[in-house]
Amino acid sequence: MRRNNIFLIFLLWVCWLGGGLPGLAHAQSKQPAIALFTHRWEEDAFWGRYVGFAEKAAKDFNLRLKAHYAQNNLPRMRQQIEQAASSGEFDLLIFPNFKHGGRSFLEIAERHQVPAFMVNQGFTETEKMGQPRQEFSYWIGELLPDESEAGELLAKSLIEEGKQRFGGSVEQPLEVVGITGIVSGYAALERVRGLERMAQRYLEVRIRQIVPANWQESEAAQSFAILHRRYPKVQLVWCASDVMAQGVIAAARAQGLTPGKDVLIGGVDWAEVGLQAVASGTQWASVGGHFLEGGWSVVLAFDYLQGRDFGKLHVSWRTRMEVVSAENWEVVSPALEQLRPEQIDFRKYSRHLNPEKVSYDFRVDAVLEQIQSKS
Repeated sequence: MRRNNIFLIFLLWVCWLGGGLPGLAHAQSKQPAIALFTHRWEEDAFWGRYVGFAEKAAKDFNLRLKAHYAQNNLPRMRQQIEQAASSGEFDLLIFPNFKHGGRSFLEIAERHQVPAFMVNQGFTETEKMGQPRQEFSYWIGELLPDESEAGELLAKSLIEEGKQRFGGSVEQPLEVVGITGIVSGYAALERVRGLERMAQRYLEVRIRQIVPANWQESEAAQSFAILHRRYPKVQLVWCASDVMAQGVIAAARAQGLTPGKDVLIGGVDWAEVGLQAVASGTQWASVGGHFLEGGWSVVLAFDYLQGRDFGKLHVSWRTRMEVVSAENWEVVSPALEQLRPEQIDFRKYSRHLNPEKVSYDFRVDAVLEQIQSKS
């Protein structure tokens, strides 16, 4: 009888070790596996880098990571998540709230009892989803860029340089147009909110119009051509992505303008094409660094699956982007050239592997410092 009681206590202890967090017991019994979902293509300028950093982090932690690409197709993305969640193959799902499909994605995770982590695109205010671990217990957290601040940073960089180049006054304000992404999407909404908030701080600035271009270079080019005919005195073009900024650069040239001289153009993402344009002077600024969240989301997933629950600190994380401009390009470009997945040891960011850490340092500057310390 005594032996049976001891055995029962042992079983309860084992369950307590592995069963306190959703999905944890399964993860500890084998090599953990993560499914990462993106709504874009593998060669996408932003998401290609995002997945690359996630894959490097998974390698550092000896995790198996499989990336899925939905190619801008919401039903396909929902089907991919359903298949992964029902397969029993994955211990954790990572996905954005693409085209407001996030609720249905979380419902799938909840039904199959697989922990889910949201990245990059969160819920808008109108979706009224609350916080992770409230309505959906298997929605364990979210890691999102501060999109509103990114819109502000880009607007401020353009406006300050515009004042130096073109002047501007209450009587003759600097004229700004905005090119945004999918008008109802989280990132586009938040970035535009930042632009509008920053512009309100300058009496000598006037936003003429903000139009959607659905994150497409060709649509951005068409939109700018129309906007320039409508507002021929426009001097600043705020773009919600670097890819769209390239469309504006091409359209500006077609209109007989010299980008970087007659009109200042900025974008978001630190896409390779954007950074090359900043280096050449045709694009004034790019705000970015948030592709690193691919790696940081895997850091949080690893700690969670190892029983070091980040929820004791936060369940909703916001990260800050940084500005690279033609003005500071020569200073920052050496570090940016080294900002590649193979240059980063993501194990240094784990609280499970570094118990002395009291929080997470998810700063772009922290990564650049790590890279520079190695050189």
